[in-house]
Amino acid sequence: MTLALLLALVAIVIIMAMHSRGQVPWGNKMRRIRAGVASKAEWMAPDDVVDCVREDYLAAVRWMGDNMLASWPHQWSGALNYLSGPYLKRFRMGTPFLSGERSRAVGILRADHQVTVRCFSEDGESCLVIDHQSQRRMATYDARTHERVMTQDLGDGALVYRMRYDVESGRWKIHDFIQELPPGWGEQPRGRIREMTALPSTLGRDN
Repeated sequence: MTLALLLALVAIVIIMAMHSRGQVPWGNKMRRIRAGVASKAEWMAPDDVVDCVREDYLAAVRWMGDNMLASWPHQWSGALNYLSGPYLKRFRMGTPFLSGERSRAVGILRADHQVTVRCFSEDGESCLVIDHQSQRRMATYDARTHERVMTQDLGDGALVYRMRYDVESGRWKIHDFIQELPPGWGEQPRGRIREMTALPSTLGRDN
């Protein structure tokens, strides 16, 4: 009888642990902004969480820029600290370990970043980051000598990424690239981001 009771208590503890796994500390502090307004309502986390998202995103961008010329084992191990999901897979596919012989040319994007954090999930575990990039320039380096070969001006742009919180490491990581926004998007304050899983039936050349 005592053994059965003990096993039941252990089972309850395990179920409770599995239920709480992945929940973030600010999950019950999420707020709905512009609630009731069609196509404009979204979830937002507390300001300190938004600041952490911004800082962790910029840290990831700096790490990628500083390590593109590093050895692939260094890139492979370091990426775990800043990237996750599809974006981590895409990054690793570009390393010689999976892609074969390393390219002679390596491009490194440098820009000034103005980061906006938007559209949290209801559970607070993921969100979107809009990276408004100005003074964008692509510097191309010789992968063997690390000498810069050329620099190309790319103009301004805005890119959208999904960030996801990693409970184990206690930091936000770039989880996926969503899209590059069309030119002029930033001129319309707080433009709406729409994620579509399928094209509308009315979309076509004759509509």
